[in-house]
Amino acid sequence: MNASTVRESDELAHAEATGWFRRLRRKNGKGPAPKESGESLVPRLAGYALLAFVLWLVITTLIQPLVSRQATRTVLQAPVLLVTSPISGVVTRMTVRASDKVEAGAVVATVQNPTINRDILTTLTTQRLALQSQVAQLANQLNASNEELQFVEQQVKLYRTASMAQTRDAWQVAQRQREVALSSVAEQELKVRHTSAMLDEGAVSPQAMDAAQAQLSISRASAAVAEQAYVGLGQSVASASRGVFVGGSGATVYQTLANRRETLAGDIERAQHDSQALQQQLREVAALETDERRRIERMAAFEVRAMQPGQVHTVLMPQGSYVPQGATLVRMIDCSRIEVVAVFPPRVARRLDIGSTIAVKTDDGRPEVSARVTQILPVAPEDFQSRYAVPFPFAEQGSVYAVAHIEAAMPEWLEQRGLCAPGKVVSARLAS
Repeated sequence: MNASTVRESDELAHAEATGWFRRLRRKNGKGPAPKESGESLVPRLAGYALLAFVLWLVITTLIQPLVSRQATRTVLQAPVLLVTSPISGVVTRMTVRASDKVEAGAVVATVQNPTINRDILTTLTTQRLALQSQVAQLANQLNASNEELQFVEQQVKLYRTASMAQTRDAWQVAQRQREVALSSVAEQELKVRHTSAMLDEGAVSPQAMDAAQAQLSISRASAAVAEQAYVGLGQSVASASRGVFVGGSGATVYQTLANRRETLAGDIERAQHDSQALQQQLREVAALETDERRRIERMAAFEVRAMQPGQVHTVLMPQGSYVPQGATLVRMIDCSRIEVVAVFPPRVARRLDIGSTIAVKTDDGRPEVSARVTQILPVAPEDFQSRYAVPFPFAEQGSVYAVAHIEAAMPEWLEQRGLCAPGKVVSARLAS
């Protein structure tokens, strides 16, 4: 209200008072009497009404703002929880509706994408088939090598058995020849002693003695040869029992077989090692292929689940909608963190502080609810407002936003009071 309005109000009040004074004089006989009582009552009531309006206008526009702690606008607010689709496709099933309560891990929607990329699965399948082919080839090679090794082992055993029998027979022959040679030496020694005795008696000539000694030397030489053959064959028997052959075509064949056996044993060992490595790689690739196939099956009909509990605020993509990857399907609110956003004028804003108490009153006639101020903002950027369920109310120049958390013991109590309703207009005042 400006000064001219106040002046006009004073003039009207003065004129009304003068009229009353004149009517009072007429009533006491000091002036002309009024024509009718009705003619004086109407102007009187109009003057009273105008005076009351002027007083109300003065109080509401000049006095009340100076003492009021009321917020100009107040709405209920709650943090928003977005349920997004990790794949693109068609929503084949939407299991929730607005105001539904959703637990953590509950299925919210099913998104089907039959055109999902299968290149990775194709690559893994190709690798698995190639590894299976290599494992099969190694298995065949191992079977062939084992069969050949068994044959070589049999041949080695045969040659060893035959060689040992042959060498033992030769050793036994050498043993008999050695015995015969030793017997001949003993016989010749006895003959030399007898000839020597006869020579001493003069029964024989010295030439007979020389002949006997020469025969003894021959017998001893034959015995030495027989002994050497016996010892050599004995060593051959011992070597043959250990699988070692010395000389002869049998030794060459046996050595060839032994070398082949060692080569086959080495090849089999390497093939077994390679087969184990390939089988391990095959198991890993098969596991990856199984996981990829399951992933494709899951992504082809993906069940989108809620990561946190909350209450459905808006279903953005109903059943039958096509959604791109990362699109928001459902917007939920966290009723356990219900808040109040109040716009306070500059005069009250100077009294606000973090931790101040705001008294919130709803339209249900119940007592006020206390809320504790957690943030004071001169402006509310869009990225900040996007964290909440509804946009912030308009704020005049110089006003501030006060974000306060409602102090309630249980979410059920908030629901009973109807406070879990973002966007609901309420009234608030600064309590302390």
